Formats: sequence, structure tokens, C-alpha cells
Amino acid sequence: MATTQSKRGVTLSIEKKFKRASKRILSLDERPDDNTMLRLYSLYKQATEGDATGRLPIAKGMVAVAKWKSWKKLEGTDPEDAMASYCEIADVLLNENLVEVVQEIESWRGRTVLITGASRGLGRAMAIRLGEEGANVILCARSMEANEKLPGTLPETKALVEAAGGKAICAQMDVRVDEQVQAAVEKGAAAFNGIDAVICNAGALFIAPFAETPMKRFDLVHEVNSRGTFSLCQAALPHLMKSDAGRILVLAPPIALDPKWLNGTLAYTLSKYSMSMLVLGLSGELAMDGIAVNAIWPATTIDTAAVRYNEALGGEEMVRRSRKPRIVADAALHILSQNKTVTGQFYTDESALMESGVDDFEKYAVEPGMPLQSDFYL
Repeated sequence: MATTQSKRGVTLSIEKKFKRASKRILSLDERPDDNTMLRLYSLYKQATEGDATGRLPIAKGMVAVAKWKSWKKLEGTDPEDAMASYCEIADVLLNENLVEVVQEIESWRGRTVLITGASRGLGRAMAIRLGEEGANVILCARSMEANEKLPGTLPETKALVEAAGGKAICAQMDVRVDEQVQAAVEKGAAAFNGIDAVICNAGALFIAPFAETPMKRFDLVHEVNSRGTFSLCQAALPHLMKSDAGRILVLAPPIALDPKWLNGTLAYTLSKYSMSMLVLGLSGELAMDGIAVNAIWPATTIDTAAVRYNEALGGEEMVRRSRKPRIVADAALHILSQNKTVTGQFYTDESALMESGVDDFEKYAVEPGMPLQSDFYL
């Protein structure tokens, strides 16, 4: 199938673009001139039905004859070429609409973002960053009360978001339970009159060789990571489609089909790659609805509970060679603020910030000057 390439390499089928253009043409406030309408008609017929058939429809009047003749002139034209030509004309006619489509989000003040895993780590950092921008934040996680093993609760994050200048509500949920996911989404949407963006940050980590992976651990990482992300996006979709700034950001790595990326981490990597595939699938499926779907992944290890309390990942020594969660938060804000055509992309925190004009990352280091540990998947 022929494709069309967007500004950032997002590949959309010409068929999908054609369908979108043909629908939007119907919403034009001002009718194009007759010649343009005739051209659009003939291209549409050629694209959807192929060559004109039958005899000249004289009995149906001059308008029908003109349409048939215009369509007949395209005889032999490949349907996909006709679609492409139709889209080119539509792009010109819809120019004012297209300007709106490609605009970046200049302010998140008053907009609403739902974040999972918001009680600590990356989720908390992203929530605070959005709070600094004046956003409304729906904070989702299981932790409403303090846990000796893993510090951090939703009420604590809520206080930090509000201190930063944003508004926030807590919506306790387990992403493995569909009813809780739906309830959290509806609670947040009701509180802030909709949802503009979703950040799928909640995750379960289990690192072990294949032979040492119990099936209950395999189920856990897949239920939380891939299934939980799927469930949340589906629950939030009706609200995202109503927004003029629908965004989905997933904490997922770029996919590399090399055994070394799966060796010794198979269960976990499979679950994370499922999230990556979800980004690719949704970016194409939701493009016509104006919803951008992207992924972010840290270029280095980050000082989170997953690193600090997991000896398999290095523990305290690895923390010294890590960066602060703020780098991912700053990068996430940049990605979310890009225009709707930026979709299906796999950013690292570094690549996103470099794109925004930042090239000095020293301030993000836990221990400045210490050699940094690159992330496992990069």
C-alpha cells in the first residue's frame, strides 16, 4: 500500500489519509468552485471504484454528463494515485484547518493529564512538572498509605503538584483491575471536565533468566505493563477523542530485534516490547482522530525505587551513576507539547531535550562528574 511520510517519520497509509480528507471536505464552510468540485468528484470515483463504466448518462442531465466525462478522463489512473491527488487538493482547501492541526501546545494550564504510577519516581516527577505548568493532574497508583519498603503515596504527590502551581486529585487503582481503571478515568474526567492526555507510567519489574522465571511473575509483568497500558488507553479513549489535544505517552523502549536485548530478561522485555507495539499500533489507528501516541525511555539509569532497591540493577552504587527523575519529566513535557503529527515516535529523554534545545544534562546527574550507566535497552 502506498504511504505518505509526515514531518517526523510517521507513516500513514494513503488510504487512511484519503478517508480523513474526504470526510473533512464535507465540513468546509465555503464551497469550492465548480471545476475544483468536479476534479474532487472524479478523483474520488477513480479512487473508490476505478475506471468509469457504462455509457454517457445523457438522460440524467448536463451535470451528470460533466461528472462522467471528468471521471472518464482518469481512465487507467491507479486508485492510490487518485487518492494522492485528491489529498493534495484537500490539503489546499483545508489549509486553515491544517494550520490548527499542526500547532504545538503552548500552555498546559487548565488542561488535564492522567498519570499512572504517580506515587513516586518518574510518575511523581512528571506530575510535579505538569503542575508547574498549571495543569490538572489525575494521580493514579495503588499507594494511598505509606509503605516501609517503597516510600511515596498519592496524597504526598498531590501536595507537591499543588505546591508547584497545579491542581490534582488522587484516584487509587490497580491497572490490572479493569473496573478500577475505568473508575479512576471517570473520576478524573468528572473532576476536571475531561482528559487531554494520558501517561502510561505504571510498571512491574522482574529480571531473571528464562528458567528461573515463575509463571506468576511472567503474568505479573504482562498484566501490569502490557495489559494495564492497553486497558488504560481504551478506558481513556472517549475522553481523549473529545479533546483538541489528545495525547498518549508510554514508558516503553525502542524495539531492537537482537537476542542480546532479551537474554536474561525475557519475561520483562516481552512485556515492555508489547507496550512499544501498542505505541506503533495506536499511533496509526488514532492518527485520523488527531490523537498523538509516543514513547519515552531514559537514556541512562534513573534514581528510582526500581534501581535504588533492586540489587540486580546495582542498588546504591548504580544510583550514583544515574540521573534524577526530573530529566524524564522535562522530556515528557516536550513530547506531549508537540503537534499532533508527531506520533509513533520513540524518544529517549536525551533526544527529546536536545530537540527542545537543551544540550547540557549535567544538572540532572545524581552525582555530577560520575560516569553514567546507559540504560539496558540502548
